[in-house]
Amino acid sequence: MDPPVEGRSSALAGTEEAATESSRSLLILTARDVDKVLSTLDLKQAIESQRHAFSVHSGCSQTGSDEGEFTQSIPLQTPPRITLSCQAYTSLFMPSQVPSLGTGIKIVSVPSSDGQGLPATNLLLDETSGKVKAVINARKLTALRNAAGSALFLQTFPAPRKPTSLLIFGTGAQAYAHAVIILKLFQSIKSLIIVARAKTVRAHHLIEALRKDFSNVDITLGISDTTKSQSTDDTDNPRPPAGSEPPFNLSQAVHNANIILTLTPSTSPLFNAVDVTSHTRLVLVGSYKPSMREVSDELIMRSGVLVVDTAEGCLKEAGEVISSGIANVEGAGIIELGQCLGESDSALMHRERVEKTGDVVIFKSVGFGVQDIAITHLVLQEAMTQGLGTTIPDYD
Repeated sequence: MDPPVEGRSSALAGTEEAATESSRSLLILTARDVDKVLSTLDLKQAIESQRHAFSVHSGCSQTGSDEGEFTQSIPLQTPPRITLSCQAYTSLFMPSQVPSLGTGIKIVSVPSSDGQGLPATNLLLDETSGKVKAVINARKLTALRNAAGSALFLQTFPAPRKPTSLLIFGTGAQAYAHAVIILKLFQSIKSLIIVARAKTVRAHHLIEALRKDFSNVDITLGISDTTKSQSTDDTDNPRPPAGSEPPFNLSQAVHNANIILTLTPSTSPLFNAVDVTSHTRLVLVGSYKPSMREVSDELIMRSGVLVVDTAEGCLKEAGEVISSGIANVEGAGIIELGQCLGESDSALMHRERVEKTGDVVIFKSVGFGVQDIAITHLVLQEAMTQGLGTTIPDYD
């Protein structure tokens, strides 16, 4: 039996009041909240979030359509990031509007000398009112989205043989996130070498954490004085722990590696291009300014066609891409990862060209805002499902 008109009106009024109250509230996810989400997050979900980000950014369908375009009533908006250089830090502002995910901005600071990592916050807006609806601590989200993007590249361009040796340059959060996701994804890997510029407490803790998580993998620390600078997200504690590692041969380590990851803000090549063997997969994440470079022009040119996250970003910010001039070399060039995803004729053609043009396959990433919107949207949904976060009522 239908309720009286008065009751129905009261129920409707209560619903509208709740909706209004919800639209005026603000949800905050602290670092602890985010940690709880990440502790149970399926890594496949993280990778799929980045697949969507790369596909949307490059305007390519994930379903194999030969047209290779999304139908969007509102165009994707991802302007170049804004950089503010301050005395003690550099701040980066990365806004994006993604039709399928929403609008938001990431704010991250890179300290000049502090060893506390990268403070970062992601904001998401309500798509109806434009009000900020969520503030999410993003210290670990940048590393996660980068690592998930790197894993997506490695899945898209598998080596002829299963990888058994992984080499990582850097000792910060990026190194840990990349190591975890790649070791879980490629269980054929039995050797991991972390390359650092010095033996430090931070490097020691990284090695111990990874050994605890992956007892079946031989994990060692290699000290290389050619690693000119520190990790992008950490300045290492200069006090080394007790104990010593066996002598480290960087040239041999590079030669043996099937996958090489560089995660440092180096201004000079970290290793010699001649030591890299054919069919090696390389992921370059550290450099984000024209003055930075982690590998030589020679190695970039060996790729033939360089895979990048965004052509615009890498041509403007990646020192290796700018210096090598590969984008303007006849028979070579750059291609966005998003254009290589899926099973459309164009995606298959792009992948074949990348794999056949050079003797190594390289992915250069400087990061872009759509990645942050995608990973933040995923984490927010998981947090709401688990009832995590602090709601500030009547914020606006």
